Amino acid sequence: MLSDRDALLAAVRATSEEDTPRLVFADWLDENGDPDRAEFIRLQCEFARFADEDCDSYAMYAFLHKHYFPGLIATDWTRIDAGVHRLVVLAMRANDLLRQHSARWLPKVPKKYEVEIDEFDRGFPYRVQFSGLRNLPKSADLIRTSVPAVTLKSDEFTGRVVEQLADVGLLDRMSALEFTGECASGLRELGNRPEAARIRAIATRHGDAEAVASALAEAPNFTGLRTLDMSTAYTSAAAAQTLFGAKCLRTLRRLYLRGRNDWYADTLRALGAGGFTNLTSLRIERAGLDDDAAEVLAACPDLSQLRTLDLSNNRITGSGATALLCSPHLANLVNLCLDRNPCTGLDAERLAAAPRAALRMLHFHGCRLRVADARALARSPRLRTLWYLDIDSNNLGATAVRELVRGFGTWCPPILWLTYNRIDDRGAEALAKWKGASALSALHLKHNPQITDSGVRAMLDSPNLANLDVLCVSTSGEIEERLRARFKHPDGY
Repeated sequence: MLSDRDALLAAVRATSEEDTPRLVFADWLDENGDPDRAEFIRLQCEFARFADEDCDSYAMYAFLHKHYFPGLIATDWTRIDAGVHRLVVLAMRANDLLRQHSARWLPKVPKKYEVEIDEFDRGFPYRVQFSGLRNLPKSADLIRTSVPAVTLKSDEFTGRVVEQLADVGLLDRMSALEFTGECASGLRELGNRPEAARIRAIATRHGDAEAVASALAEAPNFTGLRTLDMSTAYTSAAAAQTLFGAKCLRTLRRLYLRGRNDWYADTLRALGAGGFTNLTSLRIERAGLDDDAAEVLAACPDLSQLRTLDLSNNRITGSGATALLCSPHLANLVNLCLDRNPCTGLDAERLAAAPRAALRMLHFHGCRLRVADARALARSPRLRTLWYLDIDSNNLGATAVRELVRGFGTWCPPILWLTYNRIDDRGAEALAKWKGASALSALHLKHNPQITDSGVRAMLDSPNLANLDVLCVSTSGEIEERLRARFKHPDGY
């Protein structure tokens, strides 16, 4: 007869996408002397619910976790957003427990099996990587009993690999696939099997994007796919249009692509016509997108559920950026990233007429903005909901800072990035005198060499900046000691 523990774990494996069996097992652990493992399962399940909802808080957390983790944990989020605060608490506590217990919680895999099992999701290990497949029959039972839902990480995924996984009874346990090499033939074979309906995520690294696009377009059974990440594989316009025409991809919630600088508006019209009504996160980098392409996205009603839109490293100017910011179809957008697009020439009149929406994060890093663009942004109601504004690397000086201060008035975003500009002590003093800056939690001014100790001292002495958790400036000597004394985190000075 099965023990209580075995029966509960069997229920977790049988319903791997549901949290309830995991939480019931956590209760059993509490009652049987393992409260740390019980807490860990509950923490990760709660965190996963945030991620599944694609809410404002998770969009903010996910971006900062990837791009600026020290600032994420240094900021007092209780003053900005309770959801981000809760995510930080959940993640930090779960990581503490992992550091203490991961060796005990990970399954013991004999070296001869040539299998590595790591990473945890919702309290259980999930990622499996094979160094070789010759011992697959021996390791299959261990994987089945240790990993509720398998994310397979593989250098090569061929039709023969699919057959071997099916032979040992592991194919129907696969929920996600990560590839670093050739995978098109395996995707084509899997896509013709009913087990493909269980796959929720596919990530390809440096593979043949055209072959992958063709395989997915021809596969009838990837009907449950939620995430497709091809952000490190160069995808031509033709391959992108093949993907956008794939009926099996209509369920996607997250789509990440890297182009070949040959995409045009027609390429994105194929996306708009594809029926991608479930998309919450879309990233298209280095595709050569221009203002016409931006207008196509802005006019697409199917994208009304988008929460994150990343169009970094394209050719969008102020006209296209304005269309995206003012689009009624993108009113639910939380995070808009236009880094390294030549966005000079924002339309101040259109921006002034754009009503408030859901926007929380706006990125104009390296976008060649001018003083008039800074003025247009600061006066737009669309920006009045921001938590995070990045206008780094735009060659802006004190005049632009004064325009931001005047335009924002008594309001300001809690996190403001102004690094790698030409701001001097006059700009620093304008920030120090800004009454709206009392809402600032993080102010980043590093790599503005014309800010001297006098400007830094003005900010440190300012009552308007008394609530800062983070002040990043380039300095040394007595001023640096004051910064270190006030801001305890290593990146808080």
